[in-house]
Parts: sequence; C-alpha cells; structure tokens
Amino acid sequence: MSLRGHLKSANVLVETASFLVVRLGGSYLALPADGVHGVLTPEEAGLEQAVMATGTLYQPVDLAHLLSVVADLSGLEVRTVLYSNGHSHGAIRVEQVVGLTDVERKNCLPLPPQFRCDERRWFGGMMLYEDLLVLIVNPAWMLGELAEVVSVGARETPQLVADSPLTVGGSC
Repeated sequence: MSLRGHLKSANVLVETASFLVVRLGGSYLALPADGVHGVLTPEEAGLEQAVMATGTLYQPVDLAHLLSVVADLSGLEVRTVLYSNGHSHGAIRVEQVVGLTDVERKNCLPLPPQFRCDERRWFGGMMLYEDLLVLIVNPAWMLGELAEVVSVGARETPQLVADSPLTVGGSC
C-alpha cells in the first residue's frame, strides 16, 4: 500500500508447470499436462487395446507393468489417459485421475540420491500434491518409441533420455 492508501501491485512472473496427477496402486504419478489429449471412462475407451480418438490412434501403454506396480484396473474410477509427446501417442490406463494441478517450477524437486539406476530415466523428479508425494513421469520414457517401450519391461528398457538434472526446479 502506498502512502495515499492505494494498493501497489507487484507483477511477479511465476513460472509454473501443469500436471495431471493419477494413481496406480499405491503410487501417485504426475503426467505433464501439455501431453494429455483426453481422459476417457472405460465405456468411452472401449474394449480394444488401442484407442482411436479425433483421428489419432493411441497405442496401449501398460504403465503399471512398466513400473512393476500392482494395479486394480477393474474399479469404478479407472480411466484411460490419452497422451502424446508429439510423435508417439499412448493410451494409459490408471486406477484413478486425482486431479489437475499447477506447480511452481521451484517446487519440482530432483529425485533423492537413493534413486541411482533406471528409475532416473523413468521419473523426471518429484513434487508435493496436497499431502502426497508424487513422482513426475518422464513422458519420453513412458511413451518412448512405443514399439520399444511397450514390448519390453522396465528393467530391460534401453536408455531413451539422459539423466535428469539434479537441481531444484529443473525437473519440470
């Protein structure tokens, strides 16, 4: 407030990243929202493995299998997330879509040092969503070149991207 009682606004540019938070088993994961092209109910996705939407074929990506997570994909909250990184398109079934959130980039944290091997390619970092610790999925790894990533398990996946930077805010 100024001396005359007028409010002075400070225009501060805050860089944010948007994520779709989903749940698979007991794991909460964040998918960068710019790649989300839709969220479908089981009825909308159909029984086929691949999903055709708006003229694009989304190949199935078994993220639970890739991460070796036990997931119950028969519940009422199961959804199929249509995701694209520009050249690969995947249909990812999740147990629950938790929500869409914007996170200040400074609040995207690197993985702790205990994450030393393949998981550095699987995840770009972590963040807090409400009171949950959420791992940020690396879309390049998740979609990869679908023919490579979907056909092999997470432990056998070739390195598709370089390790993520270990700086605060550098992971989103």
